[in-house]
Amino acid sequence: MSERKVVKGGFRATLALLIAIIALIIAIMALNRTSGEIDFNTQIKDLQTSVEKIKEETTEKVDRVREEMAEALEGVSKAIKKEESETEGSGGQEE
Repeated sequence: MSERKVVKGGFRATLALLIAIIALIIAIMALNRTSGEIDFNTQIKDLQTSVEKIKEETTEKVDRVREEMAEALEGVSKAIKKEESETEGSGGQEE
């Protein structure tokens, strides 16, 4: 007669191993999700910094355009006043 060797806890050990593997997979997924959120938050901060920099640059450029426009309008205004004074000085006669 041959003896049969009965392994006690074989099903339980296999079940425990499967549960441990599933828990490991869930832990890895959670770690990836958490590190992904950290990367996402870092990207948001970088974008906010970029937006602030662009906002400052835009403000500076708009101010520069306003100053140039004011100077140009001032020049046009002086030219119009000069032309009006010349027209009035000639007696209002046009040829």
